[in-house]
Amino acid sequence: MASKRTKKIRKKGLPPGTLLYTGEHTSVDVSVTMTRYGEADLLERRQYFAEWRPIPGHVLWIDVRGLTDLALIERIGADFSLHPLALEDVLNTQQRPKMEEYDQTLLFIVHHLHYEASRGELTSEQIALFLGPNFVISFQEHPDDTFQGVRKRLHQAAGRLRKKGADYLAYSLLDTIVDNYYTVLDEIENALTELEHQIYHPTPTNHIRTHIFGVKRALTHFRRFLMPLREASLRLYRAEHELIDDATRVYLRDLADHVMQILDGADNCREILAGIETLYQTEIGNRLGNIMRFLTIISTIFIPLSFIAGIYGMNFDYMPELRWQYGYFTVLGFMALAAGGMLFYFHRKGWL
Repeated sequence: MASKRTKKIRKKGLPPGTLLYTGEHTSVDVSVTMTRYGEADLLERRQYFAEWRPIPGHVLWIDVRGLTDLALIERIGADFSLHPLALEDVLNTQQRPKMEEYDQTLLFIVHHLHYEASRGELTSEQIALFLGPNFVISFQEHPDDTFQGVRKRLHQAAGRLRKKGADYLAYSLLDTIVDNYYTVLDEIENALTELEHQIYHPTPTNHIRTHIFGVKRALTHFRRFLMPLREASLRLYRAEHELIDDATRVYLRDLADHVMQILDGADNCREILAGIETLYQTEIGNRLGNIMRFLTIISTIFIPLSFIAGIYGMNFDYMPELRWQYGYFTVLGFMALAAGGMLFYFHRKGWL
């Protein structure tokens, strides 16, 4: 985790292609993992080694974690002929998910998401993937290894990953990110279920309105990432590019289907949240109505009692009841009888 963070920097007045990291600067060093593998062998280095180049029959994967070392990123871009505008998009962490085609490479920008249920906040990490001839370069904004599962499958030679080309590796990395969206969607659905429970079982520490606002904001951000991701995944699936093998397209189609399923789930959550907001407002209105009804009943009961007390509080000289020895108890009894009768009437009407 970062020990120090600064405000995000926004580019202004700089020429196109200028490399400037606009994300949060941290004190964590940039790390690079290079993996070159074939069906029968795998080599890995924990630093950037320029002498490793793509070779036929093998896939080279360069994974960069952290974007603060501009010199290193510029060097990698020069070694693999990455377009300056593409590198600019990598460092501009406010990018929308998208797919861009260049002469010898494909660029896919996506965001790894994490939902913090305790704060109702959706955090994102921008990840850029370059697909080229026999190589994949991934740039992760944060030092955490999002692709640990893919790396483990490569080392274990599990599945078809070691038997396929660079396009299948790029698909596997994207599929890892999209699969995590299902987890985010499940956590949002759990938050909505918890909101429904809080509405029906309110406590002084629930802060339901704050929780509704937090989930609504997270869901809005979630859909903001999903909408362009749907277009980008469909564009990647339909791209007529020599870097994408026909055998991989069926997996890319499945990836696009997953994105659309998650988007449908997010839309469903938004409808549920709208219903919860309506339910919350209804519950607030019902509670206010119950309070007003209770106060009205109390006021109604005390109206005749106040009337009787007002009469006998008048300072007239001739009031026979005031000199009767049972007058006090008779008035109290009549007042109790009037209050009891009204309570019985309200109970019979179902107003209590």
